Amino acid sequence: MIAPSFARLQNYQVDRRGDIKLKVIRPLRWLRVVGIALLPVVGAALFAIVMSVSGMTRYDTVYFTEVYQQRYVSPGVVVQALQEALQNGDNKLYAELTGLRHPSPSLQANPNISFVMLLEIDRAHYYHYLFFDEKKMTRATYHVKEVKGRWVVVPEDSFFYYDSGRWLAIFLPLAGVWWGIWIIVWLVQFLYDLGARYRKRHLDKL
Repeated sequence: MIAPSFARLQNYQVDRRGDIKLKVIRPLRWLRVVGIALLPVVGAALFAIVMSVSGMTRYDTVYFTEVYQQRYVSPGVVVQALQEALQNGDNKLYAELTGLRHPSPSLQANPNISFVMLLEIDRAHYYHYLFFDEKKMTRATYHVKEVKGRWVVVPEDSFFYYDSGRWLAIFLPLAGVWWGIWIIVWLVQFLYDLGARYRKRHLDKL
């Protein structure tokens, strides 16, 4: 009587350890699955934080004194000055127009480029202007927005895409592809585990 009882006790302990192991592994697996699914969200949050912090030091206070606020009092004034800067390759004037602490690379004089029209005013309060190069027959869009009491030209950099909301047009499709792949992988893993449990139960009955 003692030997069978001892054997049952050993089996119980083994089963008990197995139950404990499963209880530990399953939450960890789900945490990993959820963590992988949330990677796009984490990436978007980090991008937003970095852009928000960089926006605090983006502009040079030298270009936001009362003199510049009165000089660039409207988007139309900025566009006229931008055309002059582009035609003459005037980097000093372009730096004033952007107001950036670290201006874009040097401009090359292009007398063939000129302002054509206002394309749109979007929900982020950006004014989008169309310029046209008569020699190369190409067009370019420049963006103007009011910042700190004056109007500035905003280059198409990462901050522009964040501030204008255009980054969502890139993020959402990529996130959709990521989550689509995640769902497929999860379903394959779920079906595999379901089949493994069914086979185990079937073998146990045999």
